[in-house]
Amino acid sequence: MTTVAPAIDPKSVDWTNGMKKAPRNVAWYQATLNRVPDTALQIFREYSKIPDEKILDHIHTIRDQAWEILPYPCIGVFRFLDFPACLSPAYPEVLERVRAGETFLDLGCCFGQDIRKLVHDGAPSDNIIGVDTESRFIDLGYELFGDRERLKVHFCTGDVFAEDFLAEYRGRVDIIFLGSFLHLFSFEQQVAIVAQLNKLLRPKAGSLVFGRHMATEEKGGVLRRNALGWDLYHHSSETIKQLWDTAPDGKWDVSSTLVPYKSEGWDNGVNWQGGNDVRQQYFSAKRL
Repeated sequence: MTTVAPAIDPKSVDWTNGMKKAPRNVAWYQATLNRVPDTALQIFREYSKIPDEKILDHIHTIRDQAWEILPYPCIGVFRFLDFPACLSPAYPEVLERVRAGETFLDLGCCFGQDIRKLVHDGAPSDNIIGVDTESRFIDLGYELFGDRERLKVHFCTGDVFAEDFLAEYRGRVDIIFLGSFLHLFSFEQQVAIVAQLNKLLRPKAGSLVFGRHMATEEKGGVLRRNALGWDLYHHSSETIKQLWDTAPDGKWDVSSTLVPYKSEGWDNGVNWQGGNDVRQQYFSAKRL
């Protein structure tokens, strides 16, 4: 989920076309979730303590409230139920390190779903930070997971391009997660983002950034416009390394893997995102 404005700012678009409600007759809105994905089911059962017979209705209720705030594809097609951080090859290391007391930041956290998975897996919530531009998504996260009184995560809003972005956390973060984030920006904007992340991370070997975004098998990376009118940058294995070559300080070990672009809860295809050849990339960049 976005934390700052991409090339086309979703908040500047009249999604409703004069209607009182956000339109639902679009390809990136799935009316019903026929089956709750396994990880999501585990979280709602064990972490949120929601009875099985109420989980599906609860998800639909929160999703539809979020859709009226901003009708993002990740909300419309239930992509937030992927819990993508735990699908990353880097997740076992991340979990071990956060359990041991390192600081974790989720940039573009939306409902904070990946944070709840991390906490459910044993990470202490008081050394976790969640950031998004939309405070109402953060509030809905508390409603979705029913943990407002017990979760100690530091949630805040912010603009990653602002000069004072998260100034209070500079040099204090060990691990940053970017879920469905980088593809919202041009390569040049991403260079500026990497510079900001570099300010937040501890200036030592092992500082880590990992995430997931849309990608391509083409070597040079591709800028594609989807059905929403957004120009999305699709990284390749080469361009994600080139991006981290621009980091201001130190050298980075960058690894990535391409996988099919899909979600467990989807019923429809992904042609609205630019075609069936779209991939997603899991990446990690560790300071040497």
